[in-house]
Amino acid sequence: MMPLPPGRGAARGDTVELPEADTGPGAAADRPRHAAARHLADAVLSDDPRRRIRLTQWLTSVLVYLGSAAVLWVGSRQGWVYAASFIAWSGFLVVAQLAVYVALRSGWSERLNDPALTAAQIVLGVVAVEWGYVICGPARSVTLLPLLLIFTFGAFSLSWRRILWLTVFALTSLIAVAAALHATRPGTGTWSLDNAELRIDLTNVMMILILLPAISLVAARLSSLRSRLRSQRTRLTAALAEVQRLATHDELTALANRRHMQERLTQEQSRFQRLGHPFSIALIDLDHFKFVNDRHGHGGGDEVLRKFARGASAALRAGDVIARWGGEEFLLLLPDTQAPEAQESVERLLAEIRVLPLEDGVPLTFSAGVTEHRPGETVTETVARADRAMYAAKQAGRNRALRQ
Repeated sequence: MMPLPPGRGAARGDTVELPEADTGPGAAADRPRHAAARHLADAVLSDDPRRRIRLTQWLTSVLVYLGSAAVLWVGSRQGWVYAASFIAWSGFLVVAQLAVYVALRSGWSERLNDPALTAAQIVLGVVAVEWGYVICGPARSVTLLPLLLIFTFGAFSLSWRRILWLTVFALTSLIAVAAALHATRPGTGTWSLDNAELRIDLTNVMMILILLPAISLVAARLSSLRSRLRSQRTRLTAALAEVQRLATHDELTALANRRHMQERLTQEQSRFQRLGHPFSIALIDLDHFKFVNDRHGHGGGDEVLRKFARGASAALRAGDVIARWGGEEFLLLLPDTQAPEAQESVERLLAEIRVLPLEDGVPLTFSAGVTEHRPGETVTETVARADRAMYAAKQAGRNRALRQ
């Protein structure tokens, strides 16, 4: 255990346990190598998280192709794969995979509905497998095994409909390839079941007809579950956001509620104590609100509260916060503001509110008490002083802001 210097991840006096690798004799030499490896990984796979995931999946498929190419190379050395056919197959895959890499790494694919190019890569894989089936002679059965792996990638991003169409494409193209292979094979009895080559192809096609739809069904099921989970996550995020909004905002006026304002006041007090930044508050009470309720009912009173909230939100500075404190009372927090400037802001707000039209033409006004937080006092004491100033404004005739 050893202390970290202040500002390097721990407060003064805190201790953290450092990994032994960082304190060993080779740590200084390892760090540049690790940094170089990170830079290389970022250069090849991108530092964008989503793009990096797509490129990592692409790299996985490339490793499978490399393994398959190694098997075919051995076959070419053994004579059951023509060297020219192997070179053409390899050249096709190199060009195709480079094109996919450039599209993913550059971000060009992100303008498409399938930014990972999953469907295109599955089609590419089907073509590669079936081409390998044609050129592998007696060992062609093993070339169909990667076809089962290819469709598992569809579960990550494709809809079940697209997986279905890709499955139909793979099956029909495999049947066509097998038929073309026998149509071009010389000799009589090519289409007879006595032909061993035909029996091998029929067995292969029937096994793929059984296994590939089953794997595609699993992939489609996983894709459906993934879509459902994504939809549920979206709804849950929206629900949590709504719960957070309801917990911190007044439902009628959409302003911050009393609980949220108390938290903000505590934060400002802590900021005042640590940094010395001043802040002021104003307690606002709408004038003659009981008369509004008596004349227009509670519905009319609610509309007046909403109208005041909209007008105040539009008139205040970006950093100011106004909350419904209770009933027709509102509390205004003005960070980094001293009392004289705060009173000017409240008087400007009063001027803006006076011009809001009401149904009976009576101007909307309020009485406000303005005060600045003082050293050594609590937030409750500051609010109480603003409350006294607000009542003084009421007794002085309303429609004004007084400072204490």
